[in-house]
Amino acid sequence: MLNRGLPALLASTIAFGVVAGGVATFAAAPAGAVNAVPAMAAPVETAASASSAAATEGVDVTAVRVTDGFASRSSEREGLSALDARNAALTATAPPSADREAAIEPERKAEEERVAAERAAFIASEGYTPETTDPKDIARQMAASKYGWGEDQFTCYNNIIMRESKWDTFADNPTSSAYGIPQALPGSKMASEGADWETNPATQIKWGLKYVKERFGTPCSAWSFKAANGWY
Repeated sequence: MLNRGLPALLASTIAFGVVAGGVATFAAAPAGAVNAVPAMAAPVETAASASSAAATEGVDVTAVRVTDGFASRSSEREGLSALDARNAALTATAPPSADREAAIEPERKAEEERVAAERAAFIASEGYTPETTDPKDIARQMAASKYGWGEDQFTCYNNIIMRESKWDTFADNPTSSAYGIPQALPGSKMASEGADWETNPATQIKWGLKYVKERFGTPCSAWSFKAANGWY
């Protein structure tokens, strides 16, 4: 009778352990103790059980987790908000590039026209382009624009100047008062074409070409005279 009741008691005890959600362990029963009660291990706490416990205590676990998640990224959100604000301010104050270009186009066009007009006036007055700095090129342009002399006449004028000063603006004859590119005698004669006659090659060339025109007619006639006499 005792042996038949023991299996039933064990089965009943195991079922109790499963239902309770725990794992049943059995302590060694004293000899002769048939109705020994199994010792139960503490139940393993799962997410479900934690949520259940929190709900029992009146705590909203979902709200806690969401709040923690946002708090961990609060600095990043603030940085992005500040950046968005700066971008919005820039967009509001700076019109698109195409609009800016359209707005300043009339001003740019007016400036280009002004510069072109000043350049044309300079060429008409001085006989050479304002960006020209080489004395020989200045003389070539002046000869063509002011007197209509072509390259053949300029070659004759170059022959004269190469023997007078080699196009040196500051050429100073040690045996006379001749000075500058055309070796005007005295050099102060060139002041009739500009107060900067001592340092400006264009002023000296203007005087020299005018001198050739008035005295010899053309550079080639002046060159022929110089070749025969050693001076002009």
